[in-house]
Amino acid sequence: MGKRNDCWGIEVGANAIKAIRLQRQKDQVVLADFEVLPFKKPLTTPDLNVNEAIQVNLDQFLSKHSVNRSTVMTSVPGHMAFARFAKLPPVDPKRIPDIVRFEAVQQIPFPIEQVEWDYQVFQEPDSPDVEVGIFAITKDRVTDFLENYNAVGCRVDGITLSPLAVYNALAYDMQLDEESPGVVFMDIGTTSTDVIIVEEGHLWLRTLPVGGNNFTDALVRAFKLSVPKAEKLKKEASTSKYARQIFQAMRPVFADLVQEMQRSLGFYQSLNRDAKLTKLIGVGSTFRLPGMSKFLKQQLQMDVVRLDSLQNVHMEGRLETDFAEHTMNMATAYGLALQGLELERVSANVLTREIQKTRFWRAKQPMMGAAALLMVAASLGAVGKLVTDKASFHGALKESDPQIKSIVKRAKGLKNEWDKIEKSSDPRQKIENLRRVLDYRDIWPKLMWDLDLVAKDMASQPALWTNNYDDIAKIPRQERRRLVFDTLNAEYVFNPGANVVVANMSTEEIWKLGADGQPPPPVQEQPRPDGMMGDPGMMNGGGFDSPMGGGFDSPTGGGWSSPTGGGFASSSNTAAISPPRFRITVSGTTSYRGAAGFINRNFMDWLRAHADRSDRPYRIIKESPDLVQLKSIRSTGGAVDNRNTPGAREGMEAMPTRPLRPLRRRDTAAPSPFGGSRDTTNQLDQKVDLAKILPQRPLADESKDDDYRFTVIWTIELTRPDDARRSEDKIRRERAAERARLEAIEKARLEAEAKKAAEQQLNTEATDTPAEGAPADAPAENPAANPTGGNQ
Repeated sequence: MGKRNDCWGIEVGANAIKAIRLQRQKDQVVLADFEVLPFKKPLTTPDLNVNEAIQVNLDQFLSKHSVNRSTVMTSVPGHMAFARFAKLPPVDPKRIPDIVRFEAVQQIPFPIEQVEWDYQVFQEPDSPDVEVGIFAITKDRVTDFLENYNAVGCRVDGITLSPLAVYNALAYDMQLDEESPGVVFMDIGTTSTDVIIVEEGHLWLRTLPVGGNNFTDALVRAFKLSVPKAEKLKKEASTSKYARQIFQAMRPVFADLVQEMQRSLGFYQSLNRDAKLTKLIGVGSTFRLPGMSKFLKQQLQMDVVRLDSLQNVHMEGRLETDFAEHTMNMATAYGLALQGLELERVSANVLTREIQKTRFWRAKQPMMGAAALLMVAASLGAVGKLVTDKASFHGALKESDPQIKSIVKRAKGLKNEWDKIEKSSDPRQKIENLRRVLDYRDIWPKLMWDLDLVAKDMASQPALWTNNYDDIAKIPRQERRRLVFDTLNAEYVFNPGANVVVANMSTEEIWKLGADGQPPPPVQEQPRPDGMMGDPGMMNGGGFDSPMGGGFDSPTGGGWSSPTGGGFASSSNTAAISPPRFRITVSGTTSYRGAAGFINRNFMDWLRAHADRSDRPYRIIKESPDLVQLKSIRSTGGAVDNRNTPGAREGMEAMPTRPLRPLRRRDTAAPSPFGGSRDTTNQLDQKVDLAKILPQRPLADESKDDDYRFTVIWTIELTRPDDARRSEDKIRRERAAERARLEAIEKARLEAEAKKAAEQQLNTEATDTPAEGAPADAPAENPAANPTGGNQ
C-alpha cells in the first residue's frame, strides 16, 4: 500500500456505519470529515438480511462522499478474528519471520492455508526479549466481508482487527510510550467487549462474550418488550421514571461484565507479576449508561474515564461541535484512518494477499516499464543457465527419488503412531489429580510444629527439658516457665459463603472463593450413608503431655469444622473478600505467676513475629492472636472447664483417685468336655486399691489451685495451592541437597579412612615379609663374618 496523506477509516458496526476522514498536513493530522449512518434495524435483529442492510448504507455513504483518491481502511470485530501473543527466544532478527510462522502454525486453530494472518513484533531497544502478536482470520470470512464493499464498488486497501484499531487510536492520541503507566482500554460493542491492556510498550488483548445486546436482552426478558423498544428504553434509562426497575433488570449483566473483566485482569497479572494497572478508558455507547463508570471503578479498584474528546487531531468550527457527540463511538474508525496515514503502532493487515499484491503493483506502475526492460535483458542471459540447470535438476531428482519415497513412508508411519497416541486416553489429568491430593495436607502437622517452636522459644528452665523430676520439684511451681496445651481446634472461616458448600470442592475452587471474589458453580452437598449431610470424617489432633516447656496434654475435640461466615448477598456484592482462612483455638494450662503477660510475651508475640514464613502453606494474620479466656483453676473449684472441648480430659496429674471397688467372679456353670457342667463359682470377694496398681504421675501431689486455664485464638490465611507447592518443593530440594552434601562428606571420610588403613596394612606386610629365597625361620646373615660375600 503506497504512502498517502488522505485516508477514510470505515467501521461497519451492528448499529451503524461510522467513518472518519483524516488528512496529514505537514506536522499535524486534520479531521477533514466524518459520517455516522445508523441502520434501520440492528444487524443482530433475527431474520434480517445483513448483507443487504450493509450494502444499502455503504451505497448511501458513497453517494455523499468520494473515496477514489483516498486510502480506505476497514476492520473486522474482535470476536470474528484470532489474536495470540508469544515470547520468542533471543534470535537473529533475520530468523524472526521463520520462527513466527512456526508459532502461527502452532497457535492458530485452523490450517494455515485457510487463514489470512499477520504479525507484529514488540521489542524494547535495549532488551533481548522479543514478544510477537499473531493476528488471523479465516479466508472465508474475509471474502464474505469484502463482498459488501465489492457490491457497491468500494475499493478496500487494508483490513485490521477492531481492538488493534482502538489501540492505534488511543496510543497515538495519548502519546503512549515505554515510560507510560499501564492503562486498560475497554471497548463495549454490541455483541462483545474488547479489553486492550497497554504497559511499557507491550500490548495484550482479549475479547469478552458480553456486549450491549446483553443489556438489551435483559430488558426484553424483564419487561416483555420487543428488541427496538428495549433498545430505546436502555438509551432513555437515566431519564425514565422507571430507572430503578430498569437498572435492577440489568444488574446481572453488570455483574457478568465485571466478572469477565476481573478474570481477564487476573490472568494478565498472573503472566506479568509486576503489572501496575491503575486507569481504565471506556469506549462505546454502553458507557453512557448512568453509573457504569462508577460501578466499574468500585469493582475493579481503578480510575475509570470515558473517551469524550480527541487531543491529538485538529478540528475546526462546526465539525468539532458535531463530532463531539459521537466521539465515544469513533475510536475504531479513528484508528483505521491513522493506519491508512501510516501513523499506527500495530500495522497488522489481514487483507487477502492477492488483493494486497494487486494494490502494490498498481502503485508501482510508473516504474514497471523500466523494470520490464531490465528483466527482459536479464531473462535472455538466464535462459541458457536455466536449460542447463533444468537438465541437472531432473537428473538429481531421479537419483533422490528412492530416498524421498523412503522418507515419505517413514513420515506416514510416524503420523499413524501419533494418531494412535492422540486417540488414547490422556494421563495428564489423572497425574494432576494425584498431585493435588496432597494440597494443604501439611497444615495440621505444621500447626503442631508451631506450638513445638513456641515451647522451645519461651526460655524455660533447663530442668523442665529433662525427666529429672527432683530437679523440677526444686523450681517453685509458680516460677515454672511452661505451657501445657490440652486442645487444638481448627475452624474453617469463609466470608462471604453461607450459601456455598465447600465439602466437595477442590482446593483450587475453595481458594478462588476468596481470591477472585466470585463463587464457583454451586456444588450440591452429598448425603451420607447415615442420612446426615456433610463429611462424616474429621481430622483430629493427637498430642502428648510433656514435662518440657510446652506440649499437648491428651488433646481431644480438635478438628476441621464447617465453614462459618456471611454469604453472597447478590451478584454485585462489593464487600471485601479475603482468601480462605482457618480460626485456630488452643486451650491449656500454666502454673506461671503472671500468666497473662507470660502468654502474651511468649506465645502471642511469637505468633505475630512469625506470621509470614515461606515454609508454611499459610500466613498468620498478625492482628488475630487474642487471649480470649484466662481463669484460675481455684475459681472453678479445682475442675477444668471442658464445656468448649467435648470429651477433653486432664492428664494423669489431674486424675482423681478412684474408689476401691470389689472384683468378683460371677457364679457360672461352664460346660464340661466330658458332658454335664463344672462349677466355676468363686465365693472369694477381693477389694483392690486401683491407686496402688496404677502408676502415679510424678509431682501429682502438688496443688494446682493457683494454676491458670487459658484459651488463645488466632487466624491463618491459606496461600495459593501452586505457591504452597513451589515452597514445599523448594524446601525438599534444599533438604535433598543438604543430605547429598553430608553423604558426600561421609563417603569421602570413609574412603580416606579405608585408604589410610590399606596403606598401614601394606607397610606392616612389607616389614614382616622375609627376604626372597631365605627360610622363614633362618637367622639373619652376619655380613662381617664373610667380607668377600662368597661361600665359605
